Amino acid sequence: MGKKRRREVERPTIPKNKYSENPPDFALLASLYPSFEPFVFYSRDGRPRIHWTDFNATRELTRVLLLHDHGINWWIPDGQLCPTVPNRSNYIHWIEDLLSSDIISQTCNNGDNVRGFDIGTGANCIYPILGASLLGWSFIGSDVTDIALEWAEKNVTNNPHISELIEIRKVESCPTSGVESDNGESACGESNLDLNGVEEQAVPSSSSPFDLSIDANNIYHGPPVLHGVVRDGEKFDFCMCNPPFFETMEEAGLNPKTSCGGTPKEMVCPGGEKAFISRIIEDSVALKQTFKYNPSLTHLLPSLFS
Repeated sequence: MGKKRRREVERPTIPKNKYSENPPDFALLASLYPSFEPFVFYSRDGRPRIHWTDFNATRELTRVLLLHDHGINWWIPDGQLCPTVPNRSNYIHWIEDLLSSDIISQTCNNGDNVRGFDIGTGANCIYPILGASLLGWSFIGSDVTDIALEWAEKNVTNNPHISELIEIRKVESCPTSGVESDNGESACGESNLDLNGVEEQAVPSSSSPFDLSIDANNIYHGPPVLHGVVRDGEKFDFCMCNPPFFETMEEAGLNPKTSCGGTPKEMVCPGGEKAFISRIIEDSVALKQTFKYNPSLTHLLPSLFS
């Protein structure tokens, strides 16, 4: 007998997502965009495919999808985290449904304009770009690393039709009156790190602004997440982030079938998701009048109980 054909797992989609009923047509995209054509091959059943383990292929697919379907000019340097457009669109439409549901008060803080805060927007800046292009939402996207800030800004300014809706904000330093730990010390120290991770085996430097460490109780001590980044008097309909946050790069690389890039600074947080979620909860309590909803907590909370 021949080998049994492995059953494909049906992935959940959101009806509002334009890719729910019409997944990307690789053959069509290859015919329209010559730069994408070299990455497309045909399986024995004649279906066009790409090698998902090839970072250049996944990056070029993201580039042409954003250009073809959203009119967005986009690029990221080698090795930076490369998002998948259909999946990230799901997240935006999920938030859209939550904001329009009975779960959340319909009183809007910003008139008719929905305003979001993206924690650690990365070089790709994907959520602000999609939120602005799909729904006309405005965003603050925060990050720390120079490369993330530089390329996020480029991906905004290269698209004048949405650039006024997005502000890229640098996380400068720890707030002097930030969230405190149980021993009364500020939950922030010194090291050259971004919002989502730490450079493996990093050597402390006297010129480094941040220090990311984790204590025995999995309490996050690191760069500001919300408290100290959000400015006085600002109001947002929601904040979001792009999980997961792994404890090590080895853990982050468990799936050998895909290559979407990602540096240690984008992927790693000592203590993993539990530490990072705990910090978001603390910040959310302190800033409860600032945000209507924090869907990142809904997405991440199961990690606290695993």
